[in-house]
Amino acid sequence: MLQTHHLIIPKTARYHTLGTFSAETQQIWFVCHGYGQPAASLIKYFNCLDQNKHYIVAPEGLSRFYWNGFGGKPVPSWMTSEDRENEIKDYLNYLNSLYFQTLKQVPNWQGKINILGFSQGVATVSRWVANDVVKVNRLICWAGHLAHDIDWTVAHQVYKKLEQCWTVFGTEDQFINEAGRAKICQCLVEHQIPFEQIVFTGKHQMNQTILKKIAEE
Repeated sequence: MLQTHHLIIPKTARYHTLGTFSAETQQIWFVCHGYGQPAASLIKYFNCLDQNKHYIVAPEGLSRFYWNGFGGKPVPSWMTSEDRENEIKDYLNYLNSLYFQTLKQVPNWQGKINILGFSQGVATVSRWVANDVVKVNRLICWAGHLAHDIDWTVAHQVYKKLEQCWTVFGTEDQFINEAGRAKICQCLVEHQIPFEQIVFTGKHQMNQTILKKIAEE
């Protein structure tokens, strides 16, 4: 009889950083990429921030696949629908470990911690925040949907601890239309989570002008 089993194993995870973390750092950013987007491709947008004040950490999803079927450049993904609960557990453990490893570098550091998700990374970070293991001051949900399986009866109390929360969308985003944006905002409103919505002229992309504005608030 066929039986399915699971074995927890060590795995090497890759991440990128910008800047140098020190006592003078004012803000740490943990930024999670979109589907098929290398972490190095996302983190480059953060070079507009003063690296004496901002330290950026870009973890990369544990799953990889060939973008063009059997060939082409390998790209990452946070998860698929296959064995999804364990994939979610794995990336939450990974993100928590990276978070605490980063903070250990400068004991008693005092500053703001920002978590940003782009596209598929929004579902990732929304689960991470709801997991309520790490401290986060500010959450930025950029061009992506909140995870549909969050238990808001519990998570709304976690989200209310945030100092600030943003949703950011491009007017010509080919993956999220106006109705999709409204649904995301409605979820936050229904659970009485304060947030600010930013809509810019553009497609499914990062925008450094908006990014700098958020960093300076």
